[in-house]
Amino acid sequence: MDEELRKLITEVCQHPPQSRERQKALNRLLIQIQHLPGLARSSHPDYLHALNRTYQWISQNIQNFQPRPPSVQESLVTWINGYLYWRIRDLYAPDNDAPYSFDELVRIEEGGRSYLEQLSSRSSSTPNLTGMDAYIEQIQTQENQRIGLKIEQYIEADPTGILRNCYLRDSCECNCQFLSQRLILKEPPDKFASVARELNVNYQTLVKHWKRSCLSLLKEFAVSLGYSPNQEP
Repeated sequence: MDEELRKLITEVCQHPPQSRERQKALNRLLIQIQHLPGLARSSHPDYLHALNRTYQWISQNIQNFQPRPPSVQESLVTWINGYLYWRIRDLYAPDNDAPYSFDELVRIEEGGRSYLEQLSSRSSSTPNLTGMDAYIEQIQTQENQRIGLKIEQYIEADPTGILRNCYLRDSCECNCQFLSQRLILKEPPDKFASVARELNVNYQTLVKHWKRSCLSLLKEFAVSLGYSPNQEP
């Protein structure tokens, strides 16, 4: 296993970021990592969210991993757990239910539209919002158009499988890639209620999964592109 992990890590790091070859090698590495014994576990219902955030962190930082004797596998698990433990701890934080500023872009009420839901729109008319909402709703700016397009491409390609592997425990079909395609990319976007009926899942459970897991993953990707949650217009 040590030799296989070493080979996969080397293969990932030898390819340029965002290249197809790197993504293929990264997917093979993540598959192996999923089965490593010793990864931190939790019975928290949102554990998959913490795990998927960790997979994304691995994807962005694997080149910084330095194996230590006597085992590549053991040192890799230790390195991963150093991040995963904190993500699990976040799940139990007292303010865990506080909404993310990025989550606030979604209107939970039927028919609501968000910045992400308007990525393909080129209309100059935007909702009368304030603060960060007003800033990111200005999709006519070149930077926001660039980020919007990259997010669309990311949703469709899901290069590391993070979105499609983040799903409700009882419904693998209710994954973040599928929900993003239906609630963001589809024109007009589907409503939460219709998606919940189609997948036979509870409406509130679906909304919670979308806000706490899917939008959080999209936010992290947007931040990697230069989006700043604290930036003001």
